[in-house]
Amino acid sequence: MKRIYFKRLFFAFLFATILPICLCVAAISYGSFHMSRERYQDKVGAMAAASSGNMRELLEEYEKILNSLSEEPALAAYLAGNDREGLGELVRPLQTGRDNRLRIRVIDPDDRYIYPDSRDAKLYDPAVFGGWGILHEMTANPDRIAVTPSVTRAENGRKICMNIGRAVRGRDGTIAGYVVLDVYRNTLLNAVKQLEDEKSSVTLADRNDCIILDTTGRFTEGATGAPGRAEKNSVAASRENAYGLRIYAYYNIEEFNENSRLMIFISLLVLVCMAPLAFLLAAVFANRMYRPIDTLVSSMNLVTRGNLDTKIEIRAHDSDEMRLVSSVFNWMIARIQTLIENAREESERKKNAELKALQAQISPHFLYNMLNEINALARMGRTGEVSGFVIHLGKLLRRSITFKDDFVKLSDDLVFVEDYIRLQQIRYDQLFDVDIQVEEEIRDCLIPNLIIQPLVENAIIHGFTAGKEGYMLSLRGYRREEDVCIEIYDNGIGVDKEYLKYINNVEKGVGLYGGLGVENVQKRLLLIYGMRYGIKMESEKGRYTKVVILLPYRREQVDKT
Repeated sequence: MKRIYFKRLFFAFLFATILPICLCVAAISYGSFHMSRERYQDKVGAMAAASSGNMRELLEEYEKILNSLSEEPALAAYLAGNDREGLGELVRPLQTGRDNRLRIRVIDPDDRYIYPDSRDAKLYDPAVFGGWGILHEMTANPDRIAVTPSVTRAENGRKICMNIGRAVRGRDGTIAGYVVLDVYRNTLLNAVKQLEDEKSSVTLADRNDCIILDTTGRFTEGATGAPGRAEKNSVAASRENAYGLRIYAYYNIEEFNENSRLMIFISLLVLVCMAPLAFLLAAVFANRMYRPIDTLVSSMNLVTRGNLDTKIEIRAHDSDEMRLVSSVFNWMIARIQTLIENAREESERKKNAELKALQAQISPHFLYNMLNEINALARMGRTGEVSGFVIHLGKLLRRSITFKDDFVKLSDDLVFVEDYIRLQQIRYDQLFDVDIQVEEEIRDCLIPNLIIQPLVENAIIHGFTAGKEGYMLSLRGYRREEDVCIEIYDNGIGVDKEYLKYINNVEKGVGLYGGLGVENVQKRLLLIYGMRYGIKMESEKGRYTKVVILLPYRREQVDKT
């Protein structure tokens, strides 16, 4: 609760003090940003216009060259007569002084003859370029100036980035040839470089967005691109001329963006510096009003973590409402402690009663089985053995009466088991052999009273069948780290899988088979030691059964709760 009220108070104070400053700073930054950006936009627009003007002047100059040649009557005659000397007399005056800027070529489309050098005929082979490029444009529009991109190189190794040409008509009006100006890349580059600085760049493209010249490094010359889009830290503008060429000018405004970010950083720094003062005032005000509530919430959190010794100190300067709440809270915690203690005592009584009930089942069950054994001896006519059987039985009953403690030494319980085995050997006329091996180290450890005998009884009665020989009952005891293991093994008839599964999970079911011995021992061990200890049974039908009792190694009386 305190956190909610504290946040509300803090943000209200923060907005009241800092929000006006934020709005002013934001308005100034926004206005300054847009004014500066518009200034850069105007600058790049002017640069695009100037570049477009330079290109227009350059193209007008080239147009004059093309018009003067294509409209010269002698040119068609020289082309018809394959007169290279005559072509040279017409072209050389125009080429003079322009060798570093362009190359003038005269093309005869019939025999692919090119002036001045036929070795470059493959650059304008109609079989290759007839469907596109400069030849296609001049053929399609013979009376117009054609301008196309180029990615070829001249015989002098210079890169040609643009072709500008016009068809030459003969006297009959048909196309007699072509005049083409190969414009070197450095020619266009020098035209735009006059306007560039280190932060500006230019892209020249045709109407199909095929790149003719690029100084941005973003596009490939001769390939199609999308030059109209500016990058993150630049502004762009474009101009188109009468030849269908478009000039795109870009200006890098990264420095401007850095200045804008610096202004934003300074504004945020001021706000951050003011925040601690606002936070301090809000914290002082909140603590004065909500300290009692914070104390109550903290105490409640301690209670939820199990600390029931928590109490709220009632101070004289607390309000009446808070003193009442604190008193009720302290009374509630005291009441909860009382109820928990009562529930614990009731659970202990119930557990002890259940354990006593399980222990009480053992004596009647044991006595009932022994009386059945005496009856069996008598019916078999072995009356001479009944007397000895009764004497041993009396010893067992006297010993069971003597052991009143819930826990006995393992050695004492083994004596009881050995007497019981003698009784069964009398009953079954030495039907089975016995092997008992227990480590001396564990003979003094304490175990629950009468947990071995019911398992031995179960092995003899349910594991051995009269009339057969070779039965063995083995009892082993040993220590494993901090635990004691007692194994009872017989090579009898084994048990069913269903019963085996039930015994190993007896805590999940009650009375499924109606027996008392094994199930009784398992339940007693689970009540005393918990789920980690108890018995585990394994068996294979017709071969063997082994029961393992796992107990903690203790030499002092344990607390059953």
